[in-house]
Amino acid sequence: MNLNISQKEAVETIEGPLLIIAGPGSGKTRTLVERMVYMIKEKNIKPEEIMVSTFTERAARELSTRIVNRFKNENFHLEGLYIGTLHSICLKIIDENIFYSKLKKGYKVLDNIDQKFFIFSKLRKFKEIKGFKEFFKDKEYLNNWKIGEVLLKWFNKFSEEGIELKGEKFLEKSYNLYKEILFNENCLDFSMIQNEAYRILKENPSKNMEFQNKIKYIMIDEYQDTNTIQEKLIFLIGGKKQNICVVGDDDQGIYRFRGATIRNILQFPGRVNQNCKVVKLEVNYRSEKDIVNFCKEWIDSLYWDEYRHSKELVVPNEKNSNRTRVVKLSVEESENKWQERIANFLIFMKNSKKIEDYNQVAFLFRSVKNRKIVSLAHYLEYRGIGVYSPRSNLFFSRDEIMQIVGIFLYILLRKDSKVNNTEYKLDIQDYYKKCLNIVEKKMKTDLFFKKELEDLRNDYQDIKSNNLGNILNLYYRIISMNVFRYILENEKNGILENRALYNLGIFSKIVQKADNISNTTNLTEENIIKIGDYFFTMHLKYLKQNGIDEYEDIKDFAPKGAVSFLTIHQSKGLEFPIVIVGSLESTPEVEREDERDLEREYLPYNDFEPEYRIKDFDFWRLYYTAFSRAKNLLILTCVETSKGKKQVPSLPFKRVYELIPDILSGDLNFSELDIEKTNTIDIKESYSFTGDLLKYKECPYRYRLNKIFDFQRGKTMENFYGTLIHENLENINKNILNKIDLDIEKVKDDYFYSYEIMRKKDGISLKKEILDYGLEQIIKYCNSDFIKKDFISVEKELFVFRGKYTIEGKLDLIIEEDEKLKIIDFKTGTDSIDDEKLENYISQIKLYCYLLSLNSEKKVIGGEIYFIKNQKLIQIPYENGDEENILLDFDIITEKIEKGDFLEKSTNKEKCLKCEFKKHCFGINMI
Repeated sequence: MNLNISQKEAVETIEGPLLIIAGPGSGKTRTLVERMVYMIKEKNIKPEEIMVSTFTERAARELSTRIVNRFKNENFHLEGLYIGTLHSICLKIIDENIFYSKLKKGYKVLDNIDQKFFIFSKLRKFKEIKGFKEFFKDKEYLNNWKIGEVLLKWFNKFSEEGIELKGEKFLEKSYNLYKEILFNENCLDFSMIQNEAYRILKENPSKNMEFQNKIKYIMIDEYQDTNTIQEKLIFLIGGKKQNICVVGDDDQGIYRFRGATIRNILQFPGRVNQNCKVVKLEVNYRSEKDIVNFCKEWIDSLYWDEYRHSKELVVPNEKNSNRTRVVKLSVEESENKWQERIANFLIFMKNSKKIEDYNQVAFLFRSVKNRKIVSLAHYLEYRGIGVYSPRSNLFFSRDEIMQIVGIFLYILLRKDSKVNNTEYKLDIQDYYKKCLNIVEKKMKTDLFFKKELEDLRNDYQDIKSNNLGNILNLYYRIISMNVFRYILENEKNGILENRALYNLGIFSKIVQKADNISNTTNLTEENIIKIGDYFFTMHLKYLKQNGIDEYEDIKDFAPKGAVSFLTIHQSKGLEFPIVIVGSLESTPEVEREDERDLEREYLPYNDFEPEYRIKDFDFWRLYYTAFSRAKNLLILTCVETSKGKKQVPSLPFKRVYELIPDILSGDLNFSELDIEKTNTIDIKESYSFTGDLLKYKECPYRYRLNKIFDFQRGKTMENFYGTLIHENLENINKNILNKIDLDIEKVKDDYFYSYEIMRKKDGISLKKEILDYGLEQIIKYCNSDFIKKDFISVEKELFVFRGKYTIEGKLDLIIEEDEKLKIIDFKTGTDSIDDEKLENYISQIKLYCYLLSLNSEKKVIGGEIYFIKNQKLIQIPYENGDEENILLDFDIITEKIEKGDFLEKSTNKEKCLKCEFKKHCFGINMI
């Protein structure tokens, strides 16, 4: 391994606590990979004894891929490695210890939007708490949605700090009520995931000891962006040995607003119970020398006292040149001239072949949503320069979305609808008018569109049928209209080329959320006005107000043909050949006095840094992160203004800004400017037998829309019933595994409880006879001789690396017979199956046997398909090599998926009739 001295020291320091201070571009990921390789190969540490946490899912998958590539030709099984974000690792802890959790199996994790709708729907309960009016005094202008956002901000802070509140004040009682409601509805929000995992381990010492015995070495990346509860969890898992390696750069700590505290990395050596080794990675392999020096100049322009780890970044010999690589590209006073100058620069770089693709350039701003930045993006697109800006809050202004919203309005609005009632004064009214105008204008010029739309509207204006379905069903009827065919049939690859299709997929999620929240299963004459009012005056209104991000690819962070417009936070962990940093009008932000008072009262660790200096520290760290993304050229840009109070660039930038030359001053020699290509991220995709192989075989076209573009499948009664039975079987099997005696009355209670939770979550109800029949099957299983078998594992997740991809699978049950392992796969449907389905079942079992054989030292002899309906068993033997044809099938299918080969469509009439896209492509197949 070709490592520098500091990297080698970090790699070979394994026992005890270790702090690695890793400056920008210092080979941090490579060091982490080589450290794991060293642990496994040289120190004979088992992969399953190592836990590695990264900040993002992208980083976790990249790290996994790089480790697998290092062991490509060696006989090491890495499937047991614990790699993921801290949130994903905590979810795994909760799942593995669900009996010790306040949650039940099948719990729902609320995303940011879910969380806001959740508290919005419960707001009445919080308004009833004494002190509500006093807390929101002087904030009467806030609507209910904004009130919910204010409360959630504090609730998330409390969760991230791991604070338990027991007082009687409004905020204290509100937080406790919020947690109570969450757990009662079997939900968990993002900020509480780590809290629950920590509580489980802390309150159950035997489970914590079990976990400590399993995980003996811990590595935490981006430690500067961890919060208090994460630190508590890490130290708890680390135990007495404290084989904890944390990696990060305090100069890049930019997530205080999400609860992160820089205290964790600055005080780590003093907070562990053993002597802590500190290793600094100070060679920047990413950036040119001038860029490194500029970053140093910036960070050193502020006095840090003890609130920063000292470091002296240098460049390797090949970059040790004094060439100018930091310049400014600005104009005075005129925004139009600023836009023109930027466009001309980009076009010059492309025409002169200094760059091959616009994706070699990234613009970094504090926010990409403000008018000035959006206007720049539109101007660049007007000049023929593609712009990738998924977080610019442009989703609802895209043509395809406005047309969809307009069609929904045209179909669902009645004269009594609130949207038509001027008394409500909806702030989204003008937007709806624009959407309707687009549709009505189209109807005047496109008679076929007009007929399609009027036929569709007629079905919903005087409803006589009882099987129209929910809003999602209507959505799929809308996008089957000819006007959307060109989007759905688009065969091009690429994020920008398919932006409209990705947006339609996102809108299907929006519609499905509306169905779930409003409990809509079927639109009827009696409920259509009420549901339409919710959809337009609340659901879409608040989502538009909140903002919806467009699609971002975890692998393709810089799509070809476009410059990237990113927030500085969004750029964290990325690098670009040319970086253009804007938002130079920004200044350090001062927190509101009333919020500071509450923080002092409730948040114990915020006094680590002097309060009056926090805003400056955070500001300097933010822009240091931005500047250090650049590899070959760093450009600062703004519309310079010297008049009035608002000077641009602002005072913090003024000194460093004045020291750098203009891009056309002659200091930058374009002839010797070499611009590298944008790096691609090597990430292995994961595929499963049922979710990918079978779905693709069934219909590549539908697979593309569901899996690639994330169009939501409508929930069916059949799937709902199957999930209900599976979840209850899992609970029973886990009880058996843990030697807990089965109590039939408790089994019944758990069955009906899980049904109620699922019913609320999915908005589906089962008829009493079906519900009772399911319980009957569960009771029969509990009374069968099968449960006397030797259970080894329940719901075991396995994966194996294969070439360019990963195969994953979840095994319902593993049993042991004569020291040999067997897999049990439960089926809730009928045992009257055709040859094709039986062959699929057999292939699935044999593939799972192969996965298990690579993850176990015991021999795997086969599996059984267990039909719950009549307790029928089908035995499937397994021998090494049985999986070969299945794996070859996987190779062929995954290659087609990676190449974007989705043209083929199903010709199975029965399956086509059940497909959500049947109105769109049914006729093509049935001719």
